[in-house]
Amino acid sequence: MAALRTAFVQHTIASCEEIEADVVRMLNAKFGWDSMSAAKTMNGYLNGSLRVQISGSLQDVCRDPNDNMVLECALVAGAAHIVSGDKDLLSLKIYLGISILTAREYLERFGKAPTLP
Repeated sequence: MAALRTAFVQHTIASCEEIEADVVRMLNAKFGWDSMSAAKTMNGYLNGSLRVQISGSLQDVCRDPNDNMVLECALVAGAAHIVSGDKDLLSLKIYLGISILTAREYLERFGKAPTLP
């Protein structure tokens, strides 16, 4: 959560409909969040974010095909970094100039933002 708070305060978060749906699904399946609470929390962090549309045309880049949407979102948004805990994404380390960092690496590089109220 610290990396997400830091990104929210210090940088622009980019997202797309496909990633948002996947996050809500994961929060529900892995952590038992109800869909309404997951969507509300996510929307709070995405307030003021850059929302892009992807075409789904990026394929055969990541060993997990479902992660290609993250790479495509970052490309469309012109992102400098992807912050993820996903091992398949992290194995790439960099993609077309976009660094792929763990939350810890991101915080080490950019520092920790003040706690949000």
